[in-house]
Amino acid sequence: MTKQCQNCVRDFEITSDDLQFYGRFQVPPPTFCPECRLVQRLAFRNERSLYKRPCALCGKEKILMYPAGSAFTVYCKECWWSDGWDSKTYGQEYDFSKPFFEQFAKLLHAVPRPGIVQQGTNPGSDYANRVTDNRNCYLVFGSSRTEHCSYGVWLNDSQECVDCYDVQKSQRCYECIDCFQCYNCVLCQESEGCRNSWFLLNCRNLDSCFGCVNLRNKSFCIFNKEYSKEEYQRIISSYRCGDITALKEIADKFEAFKKQFIVPSLVVHHSTDVSGNWIEGSKNAVHSFTMRNVEEARYCFSVFDAKDVMDFSYWGNGSERIYHTANVGNQCANVRFSNECWNQAIDVEYCFNCHSSRDLFGCVGLRNAQYCILNRQYTKGEYVELVTKIKEHMAAMPYVDVAGASYGYGEFLPPCFSPHAYNETVAQEFFPLTKEEALQKGFLWKEQEPRDYQITVSPEKLPPDIQNAPDSITAEVVGCANSSPDAPVTSVWGRGPDLKASGCTTAFKVTADELSLYRSMNVPLPWLCPNCRHYARLGKRNPLHLWERTCQCKGAQGANGNTASHFHGAAPCPNKFETTYAPERPEIVYCETCYNTEVA
Repeated sequence: MTKQCQNCVRDFEITSDDLQFYGRFQVPPPTFCPECRLVQRLAFRNERSLYKRPCALCGKEKILMYPAGSAFTVYCKECWWSDGWDSKTYGQEYDFSKPFFEQFAKLLHAVPRPGIVQQGTNPGSDYANRVTDNRNCYLVFGSSRTEHCSYGVWLNDSQECVDCYDVQKSQRCYECIDCFQCYNCVLCQESEGCRNSWFLLNCRNLDSCFGCVNLRNKSFCIFNKEYSKEEYQRIISSYRCGDITALKEIADKFEAFKKQFIVPSLVVHHSTDVSGNWIEGSKNAVHSFTMRNVEEARYCFSVFDAKDVMDFSYWGNGSERIYHTANVGNQCANVRFSNECWNQAIDVEYCFNCHSSRDLFGCVGLRNAQYCILNRQYTKGEYVELVTKIKEHMAAMPYVDVAGASYGYGEFLPPCFSPHAYNETVAQEFFPLTKEEALQKGFLWKEQEPRDYQITVSPEKLPPDIQNAPDSITAEVVGCANSSPDAPVTSVWGRGPDLKASGCTTAFKVTADELSLYRSMNVPLPWLCPNCRHYARLGKRNPLHLWERTCQCKGAQGANGNTASHFHGAAPCPNKFETTYAPERPEIVYCETCYNTEVA
C-alpha cells in the first residue's frame, strides 16, 4: 500500500514484507515514512551534549547530559541506580478522559531521570556518555571497551584512537572513519586490516601505504604505485606530514586523486540480501545502516547482534523482536515504542529507563518490575485487560501535537516528548534543522550557553609543525577556526558544514595525552574545536538515505579504467541497486559484483 507521511507529506510504500513484520509485531502500519520515523527516534538520543550541574538527590556536581535548567529531575548515575528512591511512588491511575500520551508525558516529567548513561566500570571517563567498560576516555560517546581514546563516536574494542568515527578493534588511529582492525593509521576511511598508513580509502590489508584507493594486500605503495621499502621510506620522510601547510597540500592532492577511482554502491562485508550501508555479517537487512551480525531487519540504524527487528536505532546485543524503539539492548525481547530500556526488558511498550522488567505499558524508571501501567502495579489479569482497553482508547482518542500530527497506538512518541532539544541530539547530526524548522515540527531547541573563557591563541598562530609545539601549549585556549570567517581552514579537516548546526564551541584546549599522541604520530595540532571536527568527519560520510541507480560500469576493459572482464561482457552493466550516492554526485558508482571484479 502507499501512504502519505504525516510529517514530510511525501508518499511512501508499505511493502508486503513490511506488512508481515507488522503482523508479527501485532501493530498497525505507521503513518510516518521510514526517514521521518528514524528522525523521531534519533531526536531522543543525546550523545555529545554534556553539562556540569548538581545531582538533584546527592547535590554533588557531576557531568550530565541535561543542563541545569532542564524541566526534568535529574540524578547522577550512582543515585539513580541506588535504593534511595522508588519509581513506583510516582504511579498514576489511567484516565480514559485524556489521551494516553498526555498522561505518559506527565509521568515522564515526574520520575527522576539518569543524568548519564554509563554501564559497567568506566574509570577516568567522566566526560563520556552511552559507554560501557571504557578506561581513561575523554569526550568519547556510544563506545564499548575502549582505552585511552578521545573525541570519538562508536569506538569499540579500541585503544589510543583520537578524532575517529566508527572505528572497531583498532589501535593508534587518528581522524579515521569507518575502519576495522587498523593500527597506526591516519586520515583513513572505509578500510580494514591496514597498518602504518596515511590517506586510505576502501583499502584492505595494507602495510606502510600512503594516499591509496581500492588496494588489497599491498605494502610500500604511494598513490597506488608500489616502491621498495627503502624508496618508500625516503619519499615519505620528505612529505613533512607533521607540518600543517605541507599536510594541507597532500590532503588536497589525495582529494583529487581519489576522484579517479570507482566506488562501491554500498559498503558491505560477509552479508546476504541487504540494502543500506556499512553492513557486516548480516542477513536480510533492508534499508538499514551501520549493522553488524543482524538477521531479519528493516529500517534500522546502529544495531548489532539482533534478530527480527524493525525501525530500531542503537544497540541490540542479543535482542530480538524489537519495533520502533531506540537505545535498547542486552537480551531484550518484544519491546515496542520505548527508549533506554535494557538488561532483559521483555514485553514492554511505551517505556523509558525500565530495566530487567517485563509486561510493562507506559512506565518510566522501573527496575525488576512486572504487570505495571503508568508505574502502577496490577495483577496479571488486570494488566492484560487494561492494556487491551488502553490500546483501543489510543485509537479512539489520539494525541495531536503542535504540528497537527496525530499519534495513536502504533506510533512512536511525539517530538515534544523528547527530554532533549533537537540540536542536542544525533538527529541534528544526520538531519540538520534550523531553529525555526525544529520548532515548527514540534521539537525543542536549546540556545548555546555563554562561554566564560578567554581565547589566548588563534589557530593560525599555533606552531605549524607538531615537533615544535611546546608543552606549554596545553595551557592555551585555542580559538576554533570555524568561529572566525577570516581564519584559514585546512582541507585536512575542512570547515564545519554550518557554524550553528555544528554547535561550535568557539575554542578548545589540547590535553597532555593528545599532545603526546600527536607528537608520536607526527600529526599537526588541530585548528577546529572537537564539535566542528566531529561534523567535518560526518561530512565525509554518505547520508542515511538511499537512491535508486544503475551500475556505471561500461563493460569493456579500459572503460572507466576497467582491468578485468565482467559478467556482462562489452555491454554496460544492467544491474540496478539502491545506494547512498545521490545521482548528481561525481563518483563513478559500481554495483557490488562489478566493484569486486575490479578490486577484490
